[in-house]
Amino acid sequence: MLANSCFVNSGQENPFYSKDMIQLKNSSYETHGINDEKLFLKSKEAKLNLKQQEIYLLGDVVGQFSFDEENFRIMTENLTGNLLNNTFFSKERVIFETRDIKITSFGMQILQNKTEGVKVIFSNAKFNKINSKSKLHEGKANKIELFPSKDLIFMQGEAEFLENNMKIISEEIYYDLSEERITKSVKAKIINL
Repeated sequence: MLANSCFVNSGQENPFYSKDMIQLKNSSYETHGINDEKLFLKSKEAKLNLKQQEIYLLGDVVGQFSFDEENFRIMTENLTGNLLNNTFFSKERVIFETRDIKITSFGMQILQNKTEGVKVIFSNAKFNKINSKSKLHEGKANKIELFPSKDLIFMQGEAEFLENNMKIISEEIYYDLSEERITKSVKAKIINL
């Protein structure tokens, strides 16, 4: 789990401060967890709500986090985080990248729990498998869940997956990133292109 320690930095000398809220310009937020897990976020502005233990990153948010020796990159306009349970979300356009995949969505949540580890949920999302052994691996769905520790993508709701000259339309699609194959689909329809 992330956030055994955290650090918030501001690029200004006197941030705005009230009893429960601190405003920062050119801010960065960093956490360090066990097993070299890290999260680093920066934005044009940030608001730190001390009472609710929430951080609001505003304007050109760029983030990187590492988990199980894999690096992830996030870009969005605004991002909100709960510092108590280390969850982050955005209701705006998000670009999420690793060395293998790129996911573009309109909404994202990063969740952590002891049983599943880190899980990233994307709304109205498209993904591309980068550096694939095959010619084409891409998909889209109303909801995509990424499980980094399992190398698994779960697509749900009007899910479509393109692989070379084949299109699979299904209610649910489970895709193994390391094996580059669909492991399960529900009520699937296959179309040869």
